[in-house]
Amino acid sequence: VSWDDPGCTGTPEARTPHIDRLAAQGRRFDAAFLTASSCSPSRSSIITGRYPHNNGVEGFYQVRNTYPVMSDLMKSAGYYTGIRHKVSHSTPYSPYPGWDVVLDTQPDGSQLDQKNPASYYVSAKRGMAEAKRAGKPFCLNLNISDPHKPFYGEDGRMEVNKPSRVFTADEVPVPGFLFDDPAVRKELALYYSSVRRADDSLGQILRALRESGEEDRTLIFFLS
Repeated sequence: VSWDDPGCTGTPEARTPHIDRLAAQGRRFDAAFLTASSCSPSRSSIITGRYPHNNGVEGFYQVRNTYPVMSDLMKSAGYYTGIRHKVSHSTPYSPYPGWDVVLDTQPDGSQLDQKNPASYYVSAKRGMAEAKRAGKPFCLNLNISDPHKPFYGEDGRMEVNKPSRVFTADEVPVPGFLFDDPAVRKELALYYSSVRRADDSLGQILRALRESGEEDRTLIFFLS
């Protein structure tokens, strides 16, 4: 998701109520920039504190190394660590000691739908519950799939995961770096609907956190 798509960063349309509420209750990092324009190297910088040319992750691969990453440090500090989605992309070196739990499946082992907002409630709820059973605080890395392609309704697909708001081509703003064309507007409508579905997923995670009773002492980072 682009930095200027949420309402809290200046987009006038009410596209992201949960992101906006989170921003209003916390702090925005308006001067934070990625170290790389590709997802794996930038993600590895976030969780290692090192530039891609220093941590070795300069593409879609892992490296053999022994430097500590966020989950290593949190585990050594006594936290229960869990991850949902993007597991290999958030595991920068190999062999990697691993997370305490991977939250990509239901408790019965069936695969969760990465585009289903309610499934993020299931993952967050499970991760917090397992940490509680282990007698530890939790550190959960919950990677929301949207608005990664395929977008909502792309290529006329039948969708079961409908966003709480679906945008139409005639109501979307066209960024200045694109030309105003019906095909562009159609693609943007699918994109902005997927941004809204990402916001729905965040709302489900925050609902699980509220229900856990740990909201007031939990630090939340929303990154893209």
